[in-house]
This record gives sequence, structure tokens and C-alpha cells, in this order.
Amino acid sequence: METVTTPLHAIGPDQLAAVYETVAELFLYPEERDGDRIAEGLATLRGAPAAFAAPILAFLGERRAADPDEYLAVLELAPPCPLYLGAYIFDEPETCLGAGLSGRNGYMIEVAAAYRHFGFELGRNELADFLPAMAEFLAISLGHPERDRIGLRRRFVDTYFRPGLAPMRAALAQRESPYALLVAALEGAVEADRALHGDGPAWEPPKRAGRPPATVISYRKTESAAERPGDAVAAGG
Repeated sequence: METVTTPLHAIGPDQLAAVYETVAELFLYPEERDGDRIAEGLATLRGAPAAFAAPILAFLGERRAADPDEYLAVLELAPPCPLYLGAYIFDEPETCLGAGLSGRNGYMIEVAAAYRHFGFELGRNELADFLPAMAEFLAISLGHPERDRIGLRRRFVDTYFRPGLAPMRAALAQRESPYALLVAALEGAVEADRALHGDGPAWEPPKRAGRPPATVISYRKTESAAERPGDAVAAGG
């Protein structure tokens, strides 16, 4: 895959979606990744700006990128760098009461509501802020501008997604993990996304006194039923 030095704002929706989709796939357990989907994403990214194409290529060139032990040690088993963006935005509560009052509760509810607004539901007992699901959602929602008249997608990028990337990348870089490269690719994609939709509205929630506690949401990679008819994912209008 060739990369170029074109500015981020020159990227189109198809290549931007390919960044989100490819990184989402690469953030799955190595033995569960879809090689055909990754190859398709790389083909779409030919000639893409180096800001996010180069980190993906660098990651794929790392021996540890396909090492299950690296994945488990860093991202999955009592991980120092969890794959949940909310963990990098909110402090970990120290008590059960603190957990009930944590700002992450409202964050999780709003993330799940954004999914539903665009007609998608998660499966497989996963939390809404699971990074691969969030990146997958950003890819799919690019193709549904008709569902974004209030600017909810821009809020998703600016409020729910972007703030967690830099601290996650820093935590991964501290451990010299190649997965830091994938977060760098997402940071480039987010800046391109913001440039692409920078003139649009950004939804703000109504003021309210309190928020209900968070619910656990099951996870399956967020996909439209039309794209993968056999998957148990709801896609609404």
C-alpha cells in the first residue's frame, strides 16, 4: 500500500471508513481477525494520507502485532491498557458508591443511545465503549448522513471518542506496544473526520439533574444487517 503526503482534509468518506474498519479489525484478538477484510481495507487505503495509513502499515510490520500473548498481556487479561475508551476519560471509582455515581455511567448510556439513533445494536455481552465497536460505528455511520440531521455523529467523535485516544496511545507507548500505532492511525482519522464534517452542527444533550445508572450492553462488531445478513444485529431506519 502506497501512502502520500496529501493533507488530511483531502481524504474522502470511503478511505476514512476504511481506516476505522481496518483498525477495528486489527484491535481484535489476532486469531479472530478477518484477513480478507483487512486486505480489502488496505486496498481502499492505497494513496491515503500517511497520517493514518503509515501507522497501519508499521503495525502490520511488527512481529508482536500477530502475537496472541502480546494481545492478552496488554489489552485483555487484567489489562494495563484496556480496550475501553471510557477507562481513559474517567477515573476508576474506588468504592461501589463511587461506581454508581461515576461520570462513565452517563457516558456509556449516551454512547449506546448514539448507536441506537443510527439503527444499530450491539451483541455479545460487551460494553458500549469497546474501542473496536466504536471505530466500527464511526465507519458505518459515515454511510448514513440521513440519520444525522442533529449532528450526533460529530458529538460522538468530539466527546465520546477523541478524548480517550491520546491517553490510550500514551499508555500503550509506555509499554512499547505496537498497538500504539493503531491508536495513532485513529487520531489521524479523527482529525480527517472533523475536517470533513467541521461545518456541521454538533448536538448537545438537554440539561438534567441526574443520570440513571449504566447498563451492560452485549457486543458484536457493529455492522448493518444489510451488509452481513447472517449477523444478529438490528439495523433500523
